[in-house]
Amino acid sequence: MATQLPEAGPDIHNEFAWSWSRHEMFYECPRKLYWQYYGSWGGWDVQAPETAALAYRLKQIKSVAMLVGQALHEVVRERLRMRRKAADSVPAEQIKDELERRVLKRLRESRHRDWERFANPKGYAILFEDYYGPGVDEAAQASALAAARECADGFAKSIYARRAFEIAKERLRVIDPDRFDQMKIAIDGVSVYAAPDLVVEDDDGMAHIVDWKTGRVVKANVAQLAVYGLYVAEKLGVPLERVAAHLVYVRGGETEKYGSLRESVAEARRRIATYTADVRSRLTDVEQNLAGDISLFPMTENRMLCKRCKFQEICGRRSAPGDVVAPTEDEEEL
Repeated sequence: MATQLPEAGPDIHNEFAWSWSRHEMFYECPRKLYWQYYGSWGGWDVQAPETAALAYRLKQIKSVAMLVGQALHEVVRERLRMRRKAADSVPAEQIKDELERRVLKRLRESRHRDWERFANPKGYAILFEDYYGPGVDEAAQASALAAARECADGFAKSIYARRAFEIAKERLRVIDPDRFDQMKIAIDGVSVYAAPDLVVEDDDGMAHIVDWKTGRVVKANVAQLAVYGLYVAEKLGVPLERVAAHLVYVRGGETEKYGSLRESVAEARRRIATYTADVRSRLTDVEQNLAGDISLFPMTENRMLCKRCKFQEICGRRSAPGDVVAPTEDEEEL
């Protein structure tokens, strides 16, 4: 799920990197990528220019659907990390209770604009529906909590969840990394960020990537899964031929399995190389990863995309509250 770069500290620099979300963002709207990774850089500092501070605030915005998905991933990560070494059952009620609590807490934070009151846009939730739309009313809140319960119930019923709690804990080789050094690998000389939700080793030494999905079923891009496969190969030393990927849609109960990830590695490498060339050609200082000319990152011509973009305010394309469209839970930022 959505994870953002660490800020502050004298050694922090804006590193050029590729991820699936960056790739999708750039080819949807170069200006969106600019605000997310360049125009907002340093915006956390109290001395930051007004534009950078605004961009930094806007990049923190998430929709209610994204909030539910993020909260589920957080709770599942924590429960898997704290589980006993011995086999156990899925702590279904604890997961559901904690998920509801977190969703409700963040709904309240956004409604009361705690990010503004405490001058901490990263520390408190800013919901798209509150910031740009008519706000999250009681009916919308009830719907969000119902969605959270459906996600928790669906997760608990999943054979993948049961397996993750039943097998020996040492078989859980990767559990949703949340530090950037844990997510980073190098592909063809480019830093690449990938964060599989879970990697499980079976009795035969096969590595199984499990990705929890809280949204609707969509056709997976196997090139993205191939990047996960390359991550597993580098981090765990497992050959790609012995890596499989599983998408688990917790609300509907559907699952999809993908093997033969090596077949899509060439396409993944092509996408990384294309993005790298296209973005670096717009930088004013490639070595320092500086984008000093915003005009080289033009706005999309598709105004419909602006209605669901969190940067519409800074781009001067803000829609009326009744016209905005909240981003889906599948839109990640890494």
